[in-house]
Amino acid sequence: MDNIHINQKRRWHMYLNKGKMIRGGILAILFFGAIFFVTSLSMAKTIKIGVLSPFKTPSGEDQLNGAKMAVEEINEQGGIMGQKVELFLGNTEYKPEKGVMAFKKLVLDDKCEVVFGTCSSGVAKAVMDQMARYKKLFISTGAASEALSDLLKSDPAKYKYWFRVMHLSGDLSTAVHEFIYNLPVKKYQAKKMAIMAENALWTRGMVKDAETFFKEKGLEIVYSEFFDTETKDFTPIFTKIINAKADFIYEISAHVDGAIYIKQWYDLKGPMIGGVSGTGVTERYWKDCGGKAVSEAIVVYTPRAPITPKTISFYDKYVTKFKLHPGYPTAYTYDAIYMYKAAVEKAKTTDPEKLIPIIEKLDYVGAAGKYVFDELHNTKYGEGYRQLPIGQWRKDGSRVVVWPKSFATGEYELPPWIKK
Repeated sequence: MDNIHINQKRRWHMYLNKGKMIRGGILAILFFGAIFFVTSLSMAKTIKIGVLSPFKTPSGEDQLNGAKMAVEEINEQGGIMGQKVELFLGNTEYKPEKGVMAFKKLVLDDKCEVVFGTCSSGVAKAVMDQMARYKKLFISTGAASEALSDLLKSDPAKYKYWFRVMHLSGDLSTAVHEFIYNLPVKKYQAKKMAIMAENALWTRGMVKDAETFFKEKGLEIVYSEFFDTETKDFTPIFTKIINAKADFIYEISAHVDGAIYIKQWYDLKGPMIGGVSGTGVTERYWKDCGGKAVSEAIVVYTPRAPITPKTISFYDKYVTKFKLHPGYPTAYTYDAIYMYKAAVEKAKTTDPEKLIPIIEKLDYVGAAGKYVFDELHNTKYGEGYRQLPIGQWRKDGSRVVVWPKSFATGEYELPPWIKK
């Protein structure tokens, strides 16, 4: 009996020990499994962002480069809230219908939390309805027309997901008007003005503003016309301007390759020229026009000048990385992505509804200026906020800032064939 009792006791202890081992094993599996699951989840979790841009165009590539540099830097710094940023791209081809399709792919298929970009106000306006439909943030970094903020004004609840991190057409007008009046007019007595603008949504208000401004200053407008964005031969336009004895040509273009018309201007020895050229701000432009842009003075957006404490370091890094000067949407796109990072980390979420009030109150110093939003989700313009420098090409292919005086790195010069 005693032996039977002892054996039963042993079997019971063995059973208990076996049960403990099994339970311990199960707990260990659950514990390490949970760690593996959480770790895998955190590693797999990314914040997906999209950029809409016209691929294989000067402005489009400049915009994409700015986005790529920002995302690369942010990921090197640990991402956003410790999560890697994943960049997805959509080609608009400068066409509203293509932009809409690309936006839908980014938010529906790629699952992007936010979309940046577009280099066309017409494309951006078409995208805004899809933005409202899917309730996704859309931050414009290359579309200047006031028509976009007018949409927000018309229905704030519907279009509240839209923000603009760049200049408006009116900002461009202000910058160029100040330059023209203080340098070509006051310094070199220009009295007869010509306006040549591409036929696009963003240019219409600028032409109207220019005509009003010139008349108010007592200047004569001897030519003012829109040209088709597919124009290749500008000789008839420049011939009319030269025959009208214009002293200054106010150029307004972004979708058109400015190198095409600036070469013809140079060959015809036209009057002083300057204003806005979306393609005229990069190094490739000087090469494309064979150096014939000498003395052209245009808005340069992000030159190597002390606009903010971040501008020169941004400029130098960009040039080293891409072997090009920044284009007009480059720093805007770069800054916008960093602004999104700041908002997400403050809100601790990517939920658009919670991010909107955070973004509205942002006060951010970027490479292109200081950004503070107004009630229409445009960033404020003027001293203390964003300002637009005017840069002039020199004979050696360098470019100096000639306006405003606070940023100037050189003096304004006449075309080499004009002597005054």
